[in-house]
Amino acid sequence: MKLIRIITLTISLLAFTLVQAQSEQLVKANLEYDNGGYDEAAMKYKAAYKKEKKIETKAMILYRTGECYKFVHRYSEADEYFKKSIIAKYHKQDPVVYFSYGESLLEQGKYDEAIVQFNKYKDNGGDEAKASKAAAEAESAALNIEESDSRYEVELMAALCSPYYDYAPVISDKKGDVLVFSSSRPASSGGDSDPITGEDFADLYVTKRDKKRKWDMPKVLNNTVNTSNHEGAASFTKKRDIMYFTRCKVSDNDRFGCDILWAKKQGKNYATPTLIPIRAEGDDSTTIGHPFISSDSKFMLFASNMPGGFGGKDLYYITYDKRADAWGAPVNLGSEINTPENEMFPFIRADGGLYFSSNGHTGYGGLDVFKADSNGEMSWSEVSNLQYPINSSSDDFSLIFENDEDKGYFTSNRPGGKGMDDIYSFKMPPLEFMLTAVVYNAKTGEPIPGAKVLINGTDNSSFDLRADGNGGVELTNGELIEETTYTADISMDGFIAAGDLFSTVGLERSTTFAKEYFLDPIVLEIAYTFPEVRYDLGKWELQVNNEVNSADSLDYLLELLQKNPNLVVQLEAHTDTRDGDEANRILSNKRAKTCKDYLISKGIAADRLESKGFGETKNLVSDTEIAAMATNEEKEVGHQKNRRTEFTILRFDYVPKGE
Repeated sequence: MKLIRIITLTISLLAFTLVQAQSEQLVKANLEYDNGGYDEAAMKYKAAYKKEKKIETKAMILYRTGECYKFVHRYSEADEYFKKSIIAKYHKQDPVVYFSYGESLLEQGKYDEAIVQFNKYKDNGGDEAKASKAAAEAESAALNIEESDSRYEVELMAALCSPYYDYAPVISDKKGDVLVFSSSRPASSGGDSDPITGEDFADLYVTKRDKKRKWDMPKVLNNTVNTSNHEGAASFTKKRDIMYFTRCKVSDNDRFGCDILWAKKQGKNYATPTLIPIRAEGDDSTTIGHPFISSDSKFMLFASNMPGGFGGKDLYYITYDKRADAWGAPVNLGSEINTPENEMFPFIRADGGLYFSSNGHTGYGGLDVFKADSNGEMSWSEVSNLQYPINSSSDDFSLIFENDEDKGYFTSNRPGGKGMDDIYSFKMPPLEFMLTAVVYNAKTGEPIPGAKVLINGTDNSSFDLRADGNGGVELTNGELIEETTYTADISMDGFIAAGDLFSTVGLERSTTFAKEYFLDPIVLEIAYTFPEVRYDLGKWELQVNNEVNSADSLDYLLELLQKNPNLVVQLEAHTDTRDGDEANRILSNKRAKTCKDYLISKGIAADRLESKGFGETKNLVSDTEIAAMATNEEKEVGHQKNRRTEFTILRFDYVPKGE
């Protein structure tokens, strides 16, 4: 309900002075309007309009009626009266009618239409900076909603909602199966009509969730808590044994400030509440509400329009002194959080992050939910918008998390609900990852039916897949999970096995890993090249320098042999043409043995490896080609290409010992 949920927002009203005598009905309407009794004011304005004869005054009445409906979120009626006021040329008296009309359209998500009205406000003499700022924010909001990358899913809790105001849900048990919220539905104890909204005064209600996760019919809390006044916006201690809540006193349609009270739970009911004295003595108009009690019950956050703030409603906190058994003086959360507009409905998550609602930080229209990162005890900064679909062009507020899981509840008056304010649930769905792969013959490009794809994850998961008739394999049923790295071993009889690595670590979006794997058919006794293995002139040690690490290059063959345990290979080393044939043959044998010894040192069985030196008999670059090169540097590169190591597959029927 408007009074409690935004604790009687201080509206910046137009200064309007009538130089002529006002009718009695108009005087009463203006008084209700100035006091924030918008529903009553709207009815009185309609009555005054019928009796008013002056065109200028009738135009003003139409505008004020539109404002009344805008303030209570009856936007279609507000739009109707703004249009009538414009037809009656109220914009000649004050172009603010265009701005108010734009605000109403903005709340409905009609961004383009709102921008038109903001520009008309400027073109008719309105504050240019104010109009430009509103138009830019509307344009930005439309773009942000369209491009939102939030993963949250939102759902109306229809079973809990009524055609009235239902708002500010809070969890009142440790399991998260009991909710307390405020409502103005007819069963409320505050049976009189609120002159602000025309609805009944709000009370606190409770609802429970059964084993099938269905919520029962909400029931009004006992009358020690609920009275003929407004009650709402509650918070519970960690033990759920004490409830703090807001109460706004109303007497004979006079509206006073709001206070925070606390009540100890007694069985299914609550003891008589006790007032927390935060307002200054003698102050009966300041609003204080929307309490949030910290997990250690040391701090309480709340919203208030007390003097000395930044404007509108600010967020404050007080500290509990156990020795004095009293709460300390209010401390403003500062300009990082508070703005000249309204900040309300604080909630602190277990990680220290502060969540609150504001219409002062850049948002989508109306109140939006924002998050501020913790800088330590009772200090926050880096305010960010929670984006669509948590936020909308309408009012979105009172967000809480359920037992610090990535789900919870909030309130919104967005289109599509059941009433004036509705309760919504939200949750972060798990990321979905899929693998779709096709295995091909690297020589022919044809798929390889029956190929084996073994997937192993760092979470110890394992998937043994076989390619279908089109060479395809897939994982699509939630087997792949977040923050996990996977290796893929792809093999088929008669082909050299291959490997792959993919990971979901750090991914913030559902992802399909689309892979193509190409297997080389095994061909015996042909040379296979692999990353360069080099040697210095006349040396057989593996060359390691800034250009090449030959040991790393040999790891290519190491991995291939590990993935293909049936292969037997021959290491083949070559030299350049400098020095004699016999010397080069001996040198190349030593180089081939160096490679063989390296692989054995890494765990490859010796009987899977043979080594042979070919000396200078199989050069890649001929002496003639080298002699024709212009510089010594180019010639040395040519000689280096000849000093190489290759391998051939001798057979693929090796059976490891013990198998």
